[in-house]
Amino acid sequence: MLDFRGLVKILEERGELYRISRAVAPKFEMPAVMEQIEKQRKAFIFENVKGAKFPVIGGVLNRIECYGWALGIRPGDPFTARDMDARFEKAKASRIAPRVVATGPVKDVVRTGSEINLADIPVPTVFELDSGAFITAACGFSRNPHTGQLNVGVYRTLILGQNIVAVNASSLSDLRTFYQHAENNGTSMPIALAIGVEPALQMAAACKLPADQSELDVAGALQGKAIDLVKCETSDLLVPANAEMIFEGRVDFSRKIVNTLGEFAGQYGPETAPVTEITAITHRKDAMFYSILAGKNPEHNTLGSMAIFSIQRGLAGALRRQLPQIRDINVYLDPKFGSMAHIVFSIAKSNDAEPMEMIDAAFRMAGGFFPVSHITKRIVVVDDDVNVHDLEDVEWAIWTRIGDAGKFRVIPDVESWELERCAKEGRGSMRVGVDATMDMADRDKLLRPVIPGAGKVQLADYLNKESAA
Repeated sequence: MLDFRGLVKILEERGELYRISRAVAPKFEMPAVMEQIEKQRKAFIFENVKGAKFPVIGGVLNRIECYGWALGIRPGDPFTARDMDARFEKAKASRIAPRVVATGPVKDVVRTGSEINLADIPVPTVFELDSGAFITAACGFSRNPHTGQLNVGVYRTLILGQNIVAVNASSLSDLRTFYQHAENNGTSMPIALAIGVEPALQMAAACKLPADQSELDVAGALQGKAIDLVKCETSDLLVPANAEMIFEGRVDFSRKIVNTLGEFAGQYGPETAPVTEITAITHRKDAMFYSILAGKNPEHNTLGSMAIFSIQRGLAGALRRQLPQIRDINVYLDPKFGSMAHIVFSIAKSNDAEPMEMIDAAFRMAGGFFPVSHITKRIVVVDDDVNVHDLEDVEWAIWTRIGDAGKFRVIPDVESWELERCAKEGRGSMRVGVDATMDMADRDKLLRPVIPGAGKVQLADYLNKESAA
């Protein structure tokens, strides 16, 4: 298993990393270059960022194969999103608790008081309407006020001044509830932001876990050994000993900032966050600042897929339990569909009313984190000869098996989640149900051409000269 620098080394050895020595401005110029490199699915190091004292690294996890390499898969061996999902499920069942150590590389340099200057950090400003420069790759550490357990998540963080930031917490994050608890009790709270952590921890931090599971324990299982933690300088929080940088802070709920950043689905998203004072910065003596290009870009969205696994499982599991007629199901959560889920399931229907009845029932159901309708834009029902995991096959079914307008249903004014930015205040947005099954009366005339036994034929058997002989 690889730590952060081990993954960087593998990428460079394989020619998967560009080093940029030319001086670049962190506002707009550097992100524009990052975007071009990410399109090639390469990593990058900017060695000369104007006004900053550290290099910038990114793109290290911009495709699923990189996750496999970090977890010990040999380059060249297959590793898919399904493999990653399976690794997560195994890690959840075989967790390894972190261990506390006296010190680590992240304590090479300790800065407090007037030594803190966030202008030294090469934080990019990406989009023209962003509120400013955002830290995008930090793993945020906080404590659950009810259990005392360390919690880890990935939070976008706006730089506001020399030692002031705003750490955003979405409605999905546990940090939002910790904020609410502290504010309701009239207290501040400590927080720490870790940059350049073990890849397994970066993955686990982005994953949505049940409340009784720790991201640190899952990360330990993913990498096969405990995450080493050290105590912060200015609070009792524990943070990764092998990180590149740590920003320690205290959240002040008396001041809040509205801020905007380009999001994963290709839209701007506003957030409101309390102000945090940075109380200490610790880092390696040769630290690199890890930055993930925000918006609809490969590394941002690939990392986001770690959270999607849990949501997909929640939605699919709830639907299967409540609708046992389902033969197969796929939950599409992909930026090309925007911020919403699109669910496709197959059935062997017994009558023409059944698909739409199931669609109506599905939209009424709970799906784990939300009601299904809250996060799902469209539900499509297909016959069981259609592959729900193949969008081309699903589209074929929609446009070859629907002759009646009644097989499309638009549901108006549905309450939506915060990431559907087109939803209207007080009215929500629309949902779509599609019955893409054959009408019972059309089954004979809409049969698909099939080669008998084709599914059992393996081309390799016919290309092997010995077997041919």
